[in-house]
Amino acid sequence: MIANTKTDLVINHINILSMVDANISMNKAIFISEGRITRIDDALNNSCDYPDMIDGKGQYIMPGLVNMHTHLGDNRGDLLLYLVNGVTTIRNMWGYEGFRLRHWLFGTRVFHHLQLRKQIEEGRVVGPSIYTAGPLLDGDPPFFPRFMYLHAVKEKRQIERIIREQVNKGYDFIKLYSTLSRPSFDDIIEVAQKCNIPVAGHVPDSVHIQHVLESKVQSIEHLYGFINPYRPERNIRRQDIKKLAALAAANDVWNCPTLIAHERLANTERQREFESEDHLKYISAKNKQAMRFLMKASNKLFTQKGLKGNHYYMEDFFYIIQQLRSEGAGILLGTDKSVPYVVAGFSEHAEMKLLNHAGLSNFEVLQSATINGARCLKKDNIFGTIKEGKRADLMITHDNPLHNLNTVLNHAGVIKSGVYYSKEKCDAILKRLMNNPSTTAI
Repeated sequence: MIANTKTDLVINHINILSMVDANISMNKAIFISEGRITRIDDALNNSCDYPDMIDGKGQYIMPGLVNMHTHLGDNRGDLLLYLVNGVTTIRNMWGYEGFRLRHWLFGTRVFHHLQLRKQIEEGRVVGPSIYTAGPLLDGDPPFFPRFMYLHAVKEKRQIERIIREQVNKGYDFIKLYSTLSRPSFDDIIEVAQKCNIPVAGHVPDSVHIQHVLESKVQSIEHLYGFINPYRPERNIRRQDIKKLAALAAANDVWNCPTLIAHERLANTERQREFESEDHLKYISAKNKQAMRFLMKASNKLFTQKGLKGNHYYMEDFFYIIQQLRSEGAGILLGTDKSVPYVVAGFSEHAEMKLLNHAGLSNFEVLQSATINGARCLKKDNIFGTIKEGKRADLMITHDNPLHNLNTVLNHAGVIKSGVYYSKEKCDAILKRLMNNPSTTAI
């Protein structure tokens, strides 16, 4: 317990789902000071000492959500959309370091992520806490155009320079991409281990998933390596998936399925349905145009190559998740924000439903969306559960989330680093974003 601190906020008569386990602690009081939980005790009968107390009677509280695969920058209001939907921490999978005209014309990449992370930490900008990769490392030639923030690597000396530079700048991990060669992949793993920085990202096309799992990367994204829609001849046979899932568990490699991205990328058959979703009203006109362009371009790519889109493999993705679950491998919530019709804040709730449909229990879904992200980042001493000393990143719900996942979407309030955003305030922010989707301030 943290003693001798002034209490800034008290939540009384609240039922706590700490995510330490699946038990509910009934009728408690949570004391918050300087952005952290200082005390958890039985509910107070006399609240006169705390005039601004939040009455949580009949309600529940859980940790804020953690999105472990985002691409922050393609919609200016994303920070607020995350916040009002209870997303208090994000892992940004592609770091950018400033303005580039071609990105802006396309409607994307307007943040300097290291600066933004610091501004949020200092309270100068409102939004979720950010853990970010630097510019991604890919093979030569790279998958994306060279004008984007990426490094096309061939030689170990080049890899050493890039990784040491990213470490010195303060990035949190190294991001891998699809066209890396096996030698370059091995060089990245070796140098990153020497520099004590994690590695996460795609399973490169030329590297077998077993080798990636044996290399003990932090996480693999999209379940690529098990399934690769661009190289279906490399898809893993179902009878081999269980063994690889066990290897992921043994080597503590986390898995971020991004099911909503698979469901939507290039899925023109459902585009009209996606266009009609209510939360698109919080997206700028330029960003909607970019979504439509990306949908058309990605569908064209699959068609030209005679390939089936990611959505064709949904049942296979569900099967892989079931095997990962049965073998005890870690599963993360991520949405791949940048894919068409994946909207910040709202897509997390859709992802939770898809994980539920894939076979995870409500508690396991909530684990993927809270404590698992903290454990993957090795920050579970800071956030991810409700305990004394932890950062006060919290969400209040009307019902028990273990019984009703929808209550997380229709929450009763969000607390970020000890600052309380009531449901009414969250709704007011959404109304402002609807009128001006490009806003970044409350």
